[in-house]
Formats: sequence, C-alpha cells, structure tokens
Amino acid sequence: MSVRDLLIFNLFLQFTDSLVSYQAFALGAAEANPVVAAAIVNWGMVGGLVYNKTLACVLLLLIFAFGRNQCFLAKWAFTVTASVYVCVIIVSRWELLR
Repeated sequence: MSVRDLLIFNLFLQFTDSLVSYQAFALGAAEANPVVAAAIVNWGMVGGLVYNKTLACVLLLLIFAFGRNQCFLAKWAFTVTASVYVCVIIVSRWELLR
C-alpha cells in the first residue's frame, strides 16, 4: 500500500470510530479516554466528537505531509495507527452487540 492509501484508510477509520462512538454514547456508554470525555462534557456529544476527530485527522494529515521524505516512517505510523483503530472499533462494536 502507498502512503496515500494508508492515509485514506486511516481517515476512513476515524469516520468509522466516530460513528461507533456516537452509537455507544446514544446507548449510554461512557467515554474511556479522559481527553475526549472532557471535550464531550464541555461541548456536548457531537461537538466533542467532531473536535477530537478533527484533531486526529489533522494529525494524520501532518504525518502524511511530513512523511513524504520518510516514506518508511510514515507507512509504519499509519500501519500502527490503523491497527490500533481496527482493534478499538472491533471491541467497541462487540460490546455494543452483546
């Protein structure tokens, strides 16, 4: 996969995670991440999620922009990030379906 493909996949995972998080919060779940939880308390569920997902996407775009000269490092960063998000989404979805 190219760095661009990995960026697109990671952006898709951010979108998917926001949908799963929204579903979980609508069912009464609490946010485990204290940074996201604080944003949700201050700006509401949608505002907190949008703020944190926007920040995450900006950071992904920075990895892409600065990683053009360090292709291996950018691919590694995107692969690790994607792996973590896939695991989080699977576990979250599993918990929602139980």
